[in-house]
Amino acid sequence: MATTQTIPWKRIAVEAAAIVASILLAFAIDAWWEDRQTRIDEQQFLLGLRSEFATNREILGSELSAHLKSLESLEDILTLIEGGQTDDARLTALAALDEMQAPRTIDLGNGTLNALLSSGRVEILQNRELRTHLTAWEGVIGEVLDDQHNNAKMSLEIYIPYFVAKNYSLFAIERSSDGSAAIKQMSEDPRLRHLVEIRLGFKRHLTGELETAIAAAEEILAEIETSIVDRD
Repeated sequence: MATTQTIPWKRIAVEAAAIVASILLAFAIDAWWEDRQTRIDEQQFLLGLRSEFATNREILGSELSAHLKSLESLEDILTLIEGGQTDDARLTALAALDEMQAPRTIDLGNGTLNALLSSGRVEILQNRELRTHLTAWEGVIGEVLDDQHNNAKMSLEIYIPYFVAKNYSLFAIERSSDGSAAIKQMSEDPRLRHLVEIRLGFKRHLTGELETAIAAAEEILAEIETSIVDRD
């Protein structure tokens, strides 16, 4: 008579459950480890971005201060051309000529942000507002750099050639007195007045672009600080 073999279903079920549990645990550990590494990477990006944008904000602030001084020099020379009085006509002329011949440009750091965007890992940042501000930054700062580039191009292609043709040199003005023929010639030059007015229009527009960029950098820094605090 054949012996009936009983299948140990209970033991098999326990072993199967243990196998499934071990697999799920392995997946959970992998997911936990991957998330941990992602959060470490996020923290490194945040620290790099904080340093980068703190420097950018400082550079932009200094640039705005210098920009407003050069803007004032153009307003002063326009006052002189219109027959008004300035504290020192010679210094006014020197400052205005210097601004129109040597426009300022800035060089901002963008290594961390470029690395984040070019790697396609911007989604690593959990702060949605920060991601939005960072992706918009290129357009914001691009307006500033475009304005500065256009100012520099105008200097090279319009202002400097005109000043050379008219012999409006910094050296000649520097050696002159307030009532000199050189300054009188400049103040009575209708073409120079037109060029100064054009330059003022560009400079006033750039003022707004710089202020917008500074505000954007401050918003980014505020979101970075919030993100770092949230991770601590």
